[in-house]
Amino acid sequence: MTVRIEGLLVDMNGLFRHWHNTGARQSERLAGLPPGTIHHYAYDHPTYRAARVGLLTDQEWADNVADRLADDFGPAVCQHLGPWRADRGERDDTMAELLDQIRRHLPVGVLSNCTDALPADLEHHQIEFDHVLSSASLGVDKPSPHAFRTAADRMGIPTQRLVYFDDEPTFVHAASTTGLHAHLFTGPADFTTHLHRLGLPLAADR
Repeated sequence: MTVRIEGLLVDMNGLFRHWHNTGARQSERLAGLPPGTIHHYAYDHPTYRAARVGLLTDQEWADNVADRLADDFGPAVCQHLGPWRADRGERDDTMAELLDQIRRHLPVGVLSNCTDALPADLEHHQIEFDHVLSSASLGVDKPSPHAFRTAADRMGIPTQRLVYFDDEPTFVHAASTTGLHAHLFTGPADFTTHLHRLGLPLAADR
């Protein structure tokens, strides 16, 4: 028996946005920091997880990163963090165009492990979803099954009637345990092929 699909849930980074860390590298050069320093202080520290589940705001987390860098490398470092903070990644135009087509037929939600900066980032990139579900807004991050169930609840669609795409295999597996029709994202062409099989009349594969 064919299950009727009522909505689409997707990851953000690696699908609709790509990070090249150009801003962090520029800040490191300006501040005379070793390559990779900002990544280590920003994303390998427990405060990032706290921001990712909404215990800290994005700005509180960034201020904490700056304070710790200043403690270890001197206060002048803070003058050069602008490029890191201004870098919001690169929009994937192909996927953004597909999203516009899909939303004519199905509601689409984005479920992303990120801080409360997600709505502003989407506005910056001019990417619009029907449901914006950051881990910070849910209070839980992937791969917790609770993240997927809560996202489905917020969309008002049973997990068994939601299709999910992510480029992280661990998250795809976790989503499938909740009943989501989960698929590994490998590129726009394969993504489009899967959606064609659901009967969505999208433009030709890219």
